Amino acid sequence: MKSLAACVACVLILASICVRGHSVRAANAPTIPSWIHPGLVVIYDGDSAFVTNGRFSQGIRVVMTTKVNSSSSTQVSGVTNVQTVGSPIGGTHSWACNAGGNCTSDSSGLNGQFWVDPANPTASKRGANGEPYVLKGTGPYTLNGKTWTGTLMVYENPASGVQLVCTFDSQTGLVLQYSESSPSQQVHTYFRSMSGN
Repeated sequence: MKSLAACVACVLILASICVRGHSVRAANAPTIPSWIHPGLVVIYDGDSAFVTNGRFSQGIRVVMTTKVNSSSSTQVSGVTNVQTVGSPIGGTHSWACNAGGNCTSDSSGLNGQFWVDPANPTASKRGANGEPYVLKGTGPYTLNGKTWTGTLMVYENPASGVQLVCTFDSQTGLVLQYSESSPSQQVHTYFRSMSGN
């Protein structure tokens, strides 16, 4: 009987340690900012151009209108309409992201994520292929006549020439600017407006 009682005590101690360990990890895990909710609409302006022999092709400008369909502290899903400026070309795409920045979409290259967890930014956003960001600094960032306190984070791969840059509002985690640069293409997006908040 003593060995059975000792075994039960061991199991209870191990369970207690596992539960406490899980709680510590959960407290440090990224979360979706509380200002993100169903019905929220966020609009970004975007431009892109291909690069050939160091020269840019004529750029394409788009407007990306994102609507949140569902949200919780760990998941967000929505739809993004991408409309090419001055053209009937466009489309609407659905997407879903978790708090760790892992996103799925019905369109390659579009993930819908317009936020980071301001308390844990590098754990809440990754590049399309899982590239990790590094925080570079915080300072004033002016966009559309408003000055924000922005935080800059970057992923750089000198071997491939790929650079990902994200500037977000330090207080809320709203992505203000995002860009992808490679030897063959440049893509930039800039926050325009938000409604339904």
